[in-house]
Amino acid sequence: MPATPRRSVLAAAALLPATALAQSPWAPTRPVRLLVGFPPGGSADTLARRLAEPLGAALGQPVVVDNRPGAGANIAMDALAKSPADGLTVGLAPVGPHAINPALMGARMPYDAAQDFTPVIHVWDMPNVLAAHPSVPGSMPEFLAWIRARPEEPCASVGAGSSNHLTGVMLSRALGLRLQHVPYRGSAAALTDLMSGQIKLFVDNITTTMPLHREGKVRALAVTTARRAAALPEVPTLAESVAPELVINSWQGIFAPARLLEPIRARFNAEINRILRDPAMIAWLRDIGAEPVGGTPDAFATFLAGERTKWAEVVRVNGVTLD
Repeated sequence: MPATPRRSVLAAAALLPATALAQSPWAPTRPVRLLVGFPPGGSADTLARRLAEPLGAALGQPVVVDNRPGAGANIAMDALAKSPADGLTVGLAPVGPHAINPALMGARMPYDAAQDFTPVIHVWDMPNVLAAHPSVPGSMPEFLAWIRARPEEPCASVGAGSSNHLTGVMLSRALGLRLQHVPYRGSAAALTDLMSGQIKLFVDNITTTMPLHREGKVRALAVTTARRAAALPEVPTLAESVAPELVINSWQGIFAPARLLEPIRARFNAEINRILRDPAMIAWLRDIGAEPVGGTPDAFATFLAGERTKWAEVVRVNGVTLD
């Protein structure tokens, strides 16, 4: 008797070669860890948690955020570099551990930023913000007069080697000052000290500073992108207010360990691109001052190569060290 249509389909599937079956999208068999190099409450953690839920739903397994703060996100990225390349561990990371820290640390780096990772996708871009305690003068001319009278004023960041740190370094050089770098392990602790007046200046990501600026608890003095941020149109840029070379674009990307199989990378890239195209995600990102990017892994790899060259030159020209 001829096989029923359903039995025919099943029989045909059983006869497919392994290469054809392997073309099915990869899916994890256990929960996926998403390593983040900063503590809860900061912009990286906020984005990671916003990505984790829809990404987990798409992959069919929970995506669990694993905070590993410290050493400018090197701790988290070192853990990622040493993880199996099986798709069960990925990392969300900014410019620091992949472009700035290698220029600062050289052979002291615990991993090779160019060789030990698989670039997956460029997630977002956003400005840094020069934030101040409300007692600091708010207009740029008044602020510049204030800071020039305090040439060694402490200026905090989320950690040595971050783009926030280098923003302070570049600002200090442009103004001929000697601002003292104060590294924190994340935005939450630094913002607490900024609001209390323990510190007066902090270079932060726009995501965590903007709500407090709107509430009057801190003061956003300037943003670091070439153009004013759509979310803070009243806040000038450092390029227009201080020096045209003061343009710093913070970003976040998803990485996996080296030698990740292409079907796994393709699945993560496709799902995160889909999430970034969702109107609700676009609206959320723009509301917090960020711009979704997305794109191919190859485009992200090319972008990374340019970032390493750029920040190596910034470190060299400014004589930045971690000592």
